[in-house]
Amino acid sequence: MKLNENFLTQDIDDTQVMVATGNTRFNGIVRSNQTAAEIVNFLKEDTTRDEVLDKMCAKYDAPREEIAADVDMVIATLRRIGALDE
Repeated sequence: MKLNENFLTQDIDDTQVMVATGNTRFNGIVRSNQTAAEIVNFLKEDTTRDEVLDKMCAKYDAPREEIAADVDMVIATLRRIGALDE
């Protein structure tokens, strides 16, 4: 899976802003905190959920189950708005 090329991100201080451009069914702005922005950044390259989870676990000192819940929530949101190519 990979972030759809019609979605662009910009980091502003501790927030990442993502906007849809081009031909998408979503027309809005998504604001992400630092953790969600990390997940989105990993999805800029073709990857899997498990690869994203492994990278997040290597970076953050938290239980794997907690990190997995965050990864799954971000991926579900991106799917819902059509921001992922799978």
